[in-house]
Amino acid sequence: MSFTNKIRRRPQGKAWLALAGALVAVVALGGWAVHSSANSDAAALGQAPPEWAANADSWPAHNYDLSNTRATTQTPINSQTVSKLKVKWRFALKGASGFGDFASTPIVLNGTVYFQDLNSNVYALDRSSGKLVWEHAFNKPSVGPNGIAYGYGRIYGATETNAFALDPQTGKQIWTRKLIRNNQEGIDMTPQLYDNTVVFSTVPGNASSFYKGNGDGIVWALDTATGNTKWKFNTISDGAKLFGNPKVNSGGGLWYPPSVDSQGRVFISIANPAPLYGTPKFQNGSSRPGPDLYTNSLVALDGQTGKLLWFRQTVPHDVRDYDLMIPAIITTVPIQGVQTEIVLVAGKMGKTYAYRADNGQHLWTRSVGKHQNDTGPLPRKIITIFPGDLGGVETPMAFADSRLFVPWLDFPTRARATGLPGGIAGSVAGLKSGRGGFTAIDAATGNVLWQNKLPSMDFGAATVANDVVFTSTYAGTIYAFDTQTGKTLWTATAPAGINSFPAIDGDTLIVGAAAPGFLKKPQFQLIAYSLQ
Repeated sequence: MSFTNKIRRRPQGKAWLALAGALVAVVALGGWAVHSSANSDAAALGQAPPEWAANADSWPAHNYDLSNTRATTQTPINSQTVSKLKVKWRFALKGASGFGDFASTPIVLNGTVYFQDLNSNVYALDRSSGKLVWEHAFNKPSVGPNGIAYGYGRIYGATETNAFALDPQTGKQIWTRKLIRNNQEGIDMTPQLYDNTVVFSTVPGNASSFYKGNGDGIVWALDTATGNTKWKFNTISDGAKLFGNPKVNSGGGLWYPPSVDSQGRVFISIANPAPLYGTPKFQNGSSRPGPDLYTNSLVALDGQTGKLLWFRQTVPHDVRDYDLMIPAIITTVPIQGVQTEIVLVAGKMGKTYAYRADNGQHLWTRSVGKHQNDTGPLPRKIITIFPGDLGGVETPMAFADSRLFVPWLDFPTRARATGLPGGIAGSVAGLKSGRGGFTAIDAATGNVLWQNKLPSMDFGAATVANDVVFTSTYAGTIYAFDTQTGKTLWTATAPAGINSFPAIDGDTLIVGAAAPGFLKKPQFQLIAYSLQ
């Protein structure tokens, strides 16, 4: 979720942030399982909306494609031209709260920029001028990161309670569907689109309540034309029983859109269980004994039925808010000389992971950032933990030319077995002490290729244009690095902090600067930097 909103929503010290076929086998090994099913029509599955291919030279989806690569080669922006980027237009954003207004990715199709702010409002701007074409106002706060998807002739998004579809020409609502079970739940992710299906997820909270008990993260696959349910998957293994104590426990759900492969598999990255880190009555999460599946897990589902294919849990019985929530990236690498589809994922535990896409076999793990007191039960005395609630990998990675690009943060939490007695380690002003970094990793081996440390926390994701990778910091600095060497090629200073992710539209980089940062008078803006 938008990290600054996490600070706001946890003032009491609560933890925060298939085709039809016979099931033929179940294998359980060390916290993961594999289910095998028949799939005779794989070639017709896992298809993106037709609008995406038609707008491949723009930015048609949150993470550009169904593989979540956040990388494009259909742009003149490269290592030789990036230094020419200059501001072309600015669009003023209205602050939703003291913590900012925009925490997602703008999308660009058919000459129009579309985005959703942290009041759930949806905007359409003229791509050339940045002028407003239409606005659909919901005026309903979201903790973020939210965002919208475009396909099959409609725009899809959600408020904290309802999924919706809009007309992309006018912004008028076509359908809406309530997904939450109770007022302890919400929706705050960009949906994913494939095979005339739109995928959302609830999470255990909203702008006024987070992880307070009886909050369940459920993935919903809806028909794009009607909003009717195709299937749903509960990210909590025992569903509404919530590990045996629904009054106290909660957990699961998605922050970001899942990836979808050509076999029709949907790979979801699931958030943490709660309460965290514990309570005086239930120390070290004892209200939810056991591994708390499927929290902190990468899960592969059959995209036609929602049936579980396999899962891999990275942090069983989490007591440190170590969501595995970064959108999974699909690619192919050589394994023992054979080109093999793999899935790359990361989370707030400050680690990246690689698994085989077909069966979930673990391939490698690589830590990024600082690690201190980050494993095992918590002691009774207060300790300093790295990564903390605002640490690890918080925003999407990117992939290009066999390289995985990982933004990360160093920011501590002070906690003990009974919880967070002093609250989160640092107010918004205290965020100045946080640092960031950016690491390039060989996707086949997990080896670090290069790494840059940053003077402020990196909440700006990774976005690739040819041989340039962009990221940004909460202080408001935008960076362009050479993908091969890590050399800094270009920087720009925005008029506000950045807690969102850029889009690349032809010769233009579009960045949302809409967090307070460290400026006395930040100016929230969506900014287009162009080569012309």
